[in-house]
Amino acid sequence: MPGAFQSAVAVLACFALAAAPAAQEANPNERVAKWPSGNLHERYMVDEQGNKHGNFERWSPSGVRVLFEVYSHGKLHGMHREWTETGTLVCQMSFQDDQFDGPCETFHENGRTATSGSYRDGKKTGKWTETDVTGERKRTAEYREGQLHGTVRVQLKGRQLTHQTWKRGELTALGELAPFPVPRESLLSQLRQILGTEKVADGADPKSALRQEALLRLRAYRFLCGLPHGEMVLSPQWNELCDAAAEVCRRNGKLDHHPVQPPGMDDKRYQQGVEGAGHSNLAVGGTVVDSVDNYMDDSDPGNIGRLGHRRWCLNPAMKKTAFGTDENFHAMWSMDSSGGSPKGLEAIYYPPRGYVPVDFFSAERAFSIALLKGGSVKASELRASIRPLDEDYLPGEPLEITDRHVADAGYGTGTCIVFRGKGLRVAVGARYLVEVSVDGGVSQAHQYLVEFCEPAGPVAK
Repeated sequence: MPGAFQSAVAVLACFALAAAPAAQEANPNERVAKWPSGNLHERYMVDEQGNKHGNFERWSPSGVRVLFEVYSHGKLHGMHREWTETGTLVCQMSFQDDQFDGPCETFHENGRTATSGSYRDGKKTGKWTETDVTGERKRTAEYREGQLHGTVRVQLKGRQLTHQTWKRGELTALGELAPFPVPRESLLSQLRQILGTEKVADGADPKSALRQEALLRLRAYRFLCGLPHGEMVLSPQWNELCDAAAEVCRRNGKLDHHPVQPPGMDDKRYQQGVEGAGHSNLAVGGTVVDSVDNYMDDSDPGNIGRLGHRRWCLNPAMKKTAFGTDENFHAMWSMDSSGGSPKGLEAIYYPPRGYVPVDFFSAERAFSIALLKGGSVKASELRASIRPLDEDYLPGEPLEITDRHVADAGYGTGTCIVFRGKGLRVAVGARYLVEVSVDGGVSQAHQYLVEFCEPAGPVAK
C-alpha cells in the first residue's frame, strides 16, 4: 500500500544528497537532500550501518511536506503519513518491521475518509469500512488474517444493497442464496485430478490413448455439473462401432446419423457404421478429444434449439460410452442408461452453479437447465435474466437475451430450458446472477450465481 500512495507524491525532479551545513556537522548520521532550487527535499537519520533510523521526511519543490514515516534500522517501524502537494492528508497508518500493523486510514481529495481499519502482521483484521467521495455509499467488511471472514454489507444513503457472509475468503451466502456448492480450490483440484488420471496403454488399440483422454474430458464436464462420472467406462465393442461411424461419415464427406453406403465400402463395415452413427454424437474437425468440447458447446444455429449433443453428454444415467475417430471425423456413443439416475437431482445446470473454469465454457455457448423433475414449461411463459455482478456482487444491467427455447424430452433428459446472453464475458473473476421464471416472471423458478475462475487444464488442443 505505501508504494501506491507514494506514487501519488512521487519525486518530481532530480536531487542530490548534500552535505549538512556547518551547524549540522555535529551529527554525522543526519542526511539531507535538496531540490535544484535549494529547497529541502528529504531529511532523515541513519544508523552506523547506513540504514534509515528514526524520522524520515520529504517535501515537495514548493516546500509542502508530503511524507513522514519512522524507521528502525532500515525497516518501517512506527507512524506513516502522506499528503498531497496541496497539503491534503492522503493516508496514515502504522508499521512494524516493514509490515502494516495497527490502525490504517486513507482519505479522498475532499478530506473525507475513504477506508479505515486495522492490520496485524501485514494482514487486514477486524472491521474495515470503505466510503465513497460523497459519503453516501459505504461498505463494511470483516477480515481475519487478511481474508474476508464474517459479514459484508454495502449501503447507499443508509439503504442496504447487499448482505454477504464470508468464511476464510470464500463467499458462503449472498443474501439467501448459497452461491458456491463447491469451494474454488476444491473444484479445481478435483478437476485436475480427473484430467490428469493416468491412461492405461492398450497395445491392441492404437487409438486407446485418445479414447481415454476424451473419456476424461467427458468425466470432467459431468463432475462439474454434479453428475456421476468416476465409474464411467469405455466399451470396446462400441469403440469399434464408433470408429465405423466416423469412417462412413468421412467417406461420405458429411455427418449423418443415417448414412448411405459409400461406394466401395464393405457391407459389414457399413452396417457397423450405421449402428454406430445411429447411437452417437457426431462431430467433424479437430481431434476426438476436441469433439467433447464441441458437443458441450452445441450452440450453433442448427443445434441451439435442442442442445441434443450436450444433453446426451450430461445424461445422468450414462455409465458406458465409446469414442471413434477417422481423420477429422468423430463419434461418441451416447445412448446408454445403464447407470440409473442419482437420487435427489432435480435439474442439470450448464454452466453449473458456482465456480466455472474458463476452459469449460465460452462466451458463445448457451446456458441450459435440463429439468429432471416437474411439469412441462411453456415457451411463452419462459423468462431468463443474466446480470453481471460487480466486485461487491451487486447486479448491473441484464444482458440482452438473444436466444430462448424450451427443448422437448428425448435427448438423454427431460425438458430443457435454453437461453443465451449477448456480451457475456468469460474471464477469471467475471460473475453473473442468473434468474429464470417459468410463469411469465411472477416468480423465480431458478436463481443462481456463475463465477468464472482459473482454467482447470490441461486444455484439449
